[in-house]
Amino acid sequence: MESASQMEREIRAARNQALFRAVNDKMLELNEVFEQFVGSYSIACECSRMDCVTLIELPPDAYRAVRASPHTFVVCPGHVQDEVERVVSSHDGYAVVEVLGHGVQVAEATFLAGRATNASGR
Repeated sequence: MESASQMEREIRAARNQALFRAVNDKMLELNEVFEQFVGSYSIACECSRMDCVTLIELPPDAYRAVRASPHTFVVCPGHVQDEVERVVSSHDGYAVVEVLGHGVQVAEATFLAGRATNASGR
């Protein structure tokens, strides 16, 4: 049986990751403007650490691919937390992770809420 503390870790981690995803969604317009000059996006690490302020450079297509799924996030390689996520792919300077357990529900809910907000123009 799963412990309550593990469930709480999964939910807290997913909330933190969703927060950073929202920050990166707000930065998307700037990234799209600068893409023609630098060829990459600069995003905040979407790890579950609230004190992380690391920026990650990645190709725009890679960012779009990660953003297509509610379950995936971009993190620095050393910021992966095996107890709440699994590595989907590793790249030079970043890893793509997928949330696990109860974090899936949080990731899906915040993903859908973000899509609804973007669709309404807010």
